[in-house]
Amino acid sequence: MGEIDKNLKSQPWIHSWYGDTLGFFTIPILFVALAYFHLPPFNGLSRSDLSSVVYAVLVLDWGHIFAQWYRIFLNPAESRKAKFLYTLSYFLLILTLALLLTFFLIHSYVESFLVYFVIYHFIRQHFGFVRIYSKTDGEKSKIESFVEGLFIYLSMWTPVIYWHIEFPFDTYYWVVHFIKFLYAKELFQIALLFYFLSSILFVYFELKRFLKTKVVNTPKLLAIFSAGLAWGSVSFFKDVPILIFFTVVLTHDVSYMLLVWFIGRRDKILTENKIKWNSLWSVPGSIVYFLGILIISRLVIGVHAEIVFDLNRSYFLIGTLLNDLKNDSTFLIKLGWSIFFVTQGHHYFIDRYLWKKEKDLSYILNNKKVDYEH
Repeated sequence: MGEIDKNLKSQPWIHSWYGDTLGFFTIPILFVALAYFHLPPFNGLSRSDLSSVVYAVLVLDWGHIFAQWYRIFLNPAESRKAKFLYTLSYFLLILTLALLLTFFLIHSYVESFLVYFVIYHFIRQHFGFVRIYSKTDGEKSKIESFVEGLFIYLSMWTPVIYWHIEFPFDTYYWVVHFIKFLYAKELFQIALLFYFLSSILFVYFELKRFLKTKVVNTPKLLAIFSAGLAWGSVSFFKDVPILIFFTVVLTHDVSYMLLVWFIGRRDKILTENKIKWNSLWSVPGSIVYFLGILIISRLVIGVHAEIVFDLNRSYFLIGTLLNDLKNDSTFLIKLGWSIFFVTQGHHYFIDRYLWKKEKDLSYILNNKKVDYEH
């Protein structure tokens, strides 16, 4: 065999081995370990205490949505790709769909749809990370790509199927009313069987690649392991369902926020001689980025929870300003839920465009899809 291509010898870290490991893979491992040894926050916290923890996680969840907006509007390399999509249509879509949901849809059904929609979105992001890290794997046969995809998806979907057996699913924040269907146990057993078979084939293909290249794709394997651990841990620790917020939601949100920052810094390096970048993407700008989106997120969560749940205003910064707006509480509650649902949905659909391979800056520059000289 001739000399192996240099790309196959490198590890495809997005930022660096320490940045990716701490930012993308540590969270599920840390919190599963805490749950296993019954350490805080999983040892005897009251529901009130857990509510405070959940709200902190929800602030991060909205924070990752605003991180997407930060990339779209404040990353000059990104905003040039689709100006119309990222401006007028962006807000018109949210407003229009929010009004449609407010006046025409029954929110109990929308809530059930949102649960599955969010689960699918989270799983797709984990799968997307694996795809990013697979870029140095070289050419794969169709069956190898299929087996790898099946293995990755089943590592996350199999626990979700199992959750339907434990019906309903109480997260301490709300009771998730999954759609109840027959033969959930049988479907789980089938998924488990295919997961086991696909895992054997996946190991076979990885071993075959290692024997050929003498390289182990460490970040890809870590991404697969952390994703499976994040989703599977909730099934193993049924007595601490709050773990779903710490492993699945927190991993999703923090990973996304860091990815936006890491990719933005990379874009700056690739184009700083061609377009003007502001100081928001400098190293000190990271403080503005992370603190700014979290502060805005806290305000949004405060307004939403005050309108929809009429919760204690000690959680929020501007809750007292909403009192005069609550004369027609039914409309406001529907509007609050509508904006929440539609914003989450819009975030997902924009993500499908934002992170496609052909939309990546390095791909665009190599194929001259956008003129960055002006």
